[in-house]
Amino acid sequence: MKSKQSQVWKAVAAAVLLMGIVISLSGCGDAKAKSEETADGAKLQKVRIGGDSSLFSLQFRVAKEQGLFEKNGIDAEISTFSFGIDTLNAVLTDRVDVGEAMDYAALSALSKGDLKVLSLFSSPKETSSKLFARDGISKPEDLIGKKLGVQKGTVNEYIWGKYFETFHIDKKDVTLVPLQSTAEILAAYDRGDIQAAWFGTAFFDKAEKVEGSKALNDLSAINIRTKGFLVAKAALIKDNPQISEGLNKALAEASQYIADHPEEAAELAFKEVKIPKDNALREIKNEWEFDIRFSQEDLNQLEEIKKWSVDNGYIEQDFKLDDKLALEGLKEAFPDKVTAK
Repeated sequence: MKSKQSQVWKAVAAAVLLMGIVISLSGCGDAKAKSEETADGAKLQKVRIGGDSSLFSLQFRVAKEQGLFEKNGIDAEISTFSFGIDTLNAVLTDRVDVGEAMDYAALSALSKGDLKVLSLFSSPKETSSKLFARDGISKPEDLIGKKLGVQKGTVNEYIWGKYFETFHIDKKDVTLVPLQSTAEILAAYDRGDIQAAWFGTAFFDKAEKVEGSKALNDLSAINIRTKGFLVAKAALIKDNPQISEGLNKALAEASQYIADHPEEAAELAFKEVKIPKDNALREIKNEWEFDIRFSQEDLNQLEEIKKWSVDNGYIEQDFKLDDKLALEGLKEAFPDKVTAK
């Protein structure tokens, strides 16, 4: 009898213990759910963001590091890609929800899928990109008959096109060698496999050290200043319109942080994408404008580049740019920052 009673009590004790475990686990689940809420109890929206491996993605990284995404209702997950166009290709294949690209590359991606421009959020100055050449090349016409490095699908392709146009060089008289990354282009340039290429600020020192290398021009020679745009898949913004507002607010706060704390931002650039701190600091202070907006001038530039790209066969299928804009979130966040009509 005592043995049976003992067994009963053991069963009861086990049941109580099991119930305690269930309650405890349930409590842990509640705690996890709360960790995905903002201070006012609102749920965070999960957003997968693609950033390139240059200073172009710095605002994303600062917003993540400083908790600015969470502050504005976004649970951000950032993945790194070589170039801005790679982030938009990732959006098109549903690997990320939001990406970035300079104007020409953004337009190329917009022509291929249901994407939306949410804002302009950064822009490098004309001096941030220089054309370096070697082997006795000292003027634009010396490029004829030479091999030139190019990152296909990126704004670099557009820059070369405008350079040929400006200096009356027939594209058929040069050989454009497609390469996958700036590091690969630098290696090919160093070996002499290519004789000229465009490099950003972070690579100036390395390009200058190549034997016989010299800088021919920066972008001011062809009257170009590239602009960087925030782009998302249309379904994300349609289903969650507040995401665009949150993203733009977070990036605006990140822009202000970069302006106020350039040293810390440069350290983060090294930590995240291995840009030497001194180079990153120089770029932050002298070569980039971090600003969230969409002006009439920004719209005009996109229209102009789209027309050029269609006329020259870089974009096969024309489209209405107005259909690719989703500026409502930006207007909600910063009404005075949207002046395009």
